[in-house]
Amino acid sequence: MVYEIDNKLIPASKYPLKAPYSMSPEYVTLHNTYNDASAVNEIAYMTRNTSAVSYHVAIDDKQAIQAIPFTRNAWHCGDGQGAGNRKSIGIEICYSKSGGQRYKDAEANAIEYTAQLLKKYGWGIDRVRWHRDWSGKNCPHRILDEGRASAVRKAIADRLAELNGRK
Repeated sequence: MVYEIDNKLIPASKYPLKAPYSMSPEYVTLHNTYNDASAVNEIAYMTRNTSAVSYHVAIDDKQAIQAIPFTRNAWHCGDGQGAGNRKSIGIEICYSKSGGQRYKDAEANAIEYTAQLLKKYGWGIDRVRWHRDWSGKNCPHRILDEGRASAVRKAIADRLAELNGRK
């Protein structure tokens, strides 16, 4: 998949609510949005609302949009002050409610984006987590409900191996 990467960072005035702590990331956590909004709409909604819930990146079939710098935490894992929220880059995969081709393309883009992040940080597949790993929530729901967790993890690992010249 070919997708555009865009930054629509939240204003620093939102940091106290959405990204209050500095962060040195150690993990990447994947989520499904459980709705059918685009990445642009996900980021716009997250930015304008008054909920603390936040994430670093939303990715759909056409683009990945970063809203919070990877040097700041986000409230996306449901584990309070735990490593999910405080040490993990949160990625929301869009269009997960209805599935279909747009979701498949968004997931493919998320696989690519995640592999690129792992390469950038010099990490292995062991740094990839599901939201469920931190809080028990059934998320990323589509990946888990369809029994594809191993296949998605393998796709990320395979792409990372390609990026590292090992495949």
